[in-house]
Amino acid sequence: MNEDVTLAKWLNDEMDDRELKDFMSTPEYATYSKIKEFSGRLSVPETDMAALYKNISDNKNKANQPRVRRLNPWIARVAAILVLALGATFFLYATHTTTQRAEVAGRETFLLPDNSEVVLNAGSDVNYREFNWSGNRRLELEGEAYFKVAKGQKFDVVTPFGTVTVVGTQFNVKARNGRLDVVCYEGKVKVTSGTDTVLLTPGKTVAYLDGKNLNVPNAKEHKPGWLNYETYFSKVQLRDVISEMERQYNITISLKNNPQPNSPFNGTVPMNNLDMALDALLPVYHLQAKKAGNTIILSAE
Repeated sequence: MNEDVTLAKWLNDEMDDRELKDFMSTPEYATYSKIKEFSGRLSVPETDMAALYKNISDNKNKANQPRVRRLNPWIARVAAILVLALGATFFLYATHTTTQRAEVAGRETFLLPDNSEVVLNAGSDVNYREFNWSGNRRLELEGEAYFKVAKGQKFDVVTPFGTVTVVGTQFNVKARNGRLDVVCYEGKVKVTSGTDTVLLTPGKTVAYLDGKNLNVPNAKEHKPGWLNYETYFSKVQLRDVISEMERQYNITISLKNNPQPNSPFNGTVPMNNLDMALDALLPVYHLQAKKAGNTIILSAE
C-alpha cells in the first residue's frame, strides 16, 4: 500500500485489523504514534453548529454526486512535523562528533569505525565523526596518541600544528605547546606542517616547533616509550618537560624565582615513579625539589 495512503487511513481510523497489525509492525509506527499523540493535544476551534446545519441543508440534494473524502486538516500539519523531526534527527546524527578523552594521569584506548586502534596519552583529546567514516576518514588530535591503523585503511590526523596522513601503519603523534612530534614505527607516514612535507618510513622521526623543523634524531625503540611509562624528550624546554610530568602524575610543579634554563632537555623521564623522575631532571639544571602536599617547588641549588 502506498505509504501516504497508509498513513492517512491510520490517522482516520479506517484500517481493518490486518492492516493495523501490519502497520504496527513497521519501524516507523512508534514515531507516528508519538506525533499523533502530540497532535491530539492541540486545541481545536469550537464549531458553529448553526452554520454547520445550514451547510448540511444546502447540500442535501447532492447525495448522488461523487463523494470526495477530504482528510482531516491537521494531517498536513502532522506530515510537516514528521518531516521536520526526521530531518532534524538525520542532521544531528550526520554531524555528531564523537570525542574520546584521556584524563590527567590516565589513558584511553578505543577503536575507530574501521577497527584502527588508538591509545591516548594523559590529557589528550580526539574528535571524529562516525557517520560516513568511509568517506570522511579524518580526526582531530590535541595532545598525544599512538595509532595502529588497520591494514589498507587511510585517514588524516589533524593537529593545530600540522597534518599526518597514513595508510595501514603504526605511528605516534604529539601536538602540544606549538610543537608537533611524529614517529613512524611501521608503514609510511606523510607529515605536513606549513609549507613543509616529509615522508617518514619506519624508525624515522620529525619534529616542528612553531613550524620550524628541529632535526631531531630518529627513534630507536619499536613503540613509543610512554606506553611503558617512560617518556623520551629531544630538544625540549624545561617548562614542557614539567608540563608533561604534571599531566602524568596529576601534580603541580612550580619554579621558585622562575629559573628558566635556556638549554633544552634530552633524555628519558620515568612516568610511574615521581622520585626517579625528579632524579632524572633536577641534576641537569642544578635544581632542588621541595614537596608540599600535591605541589613540588623547584629552586636553584
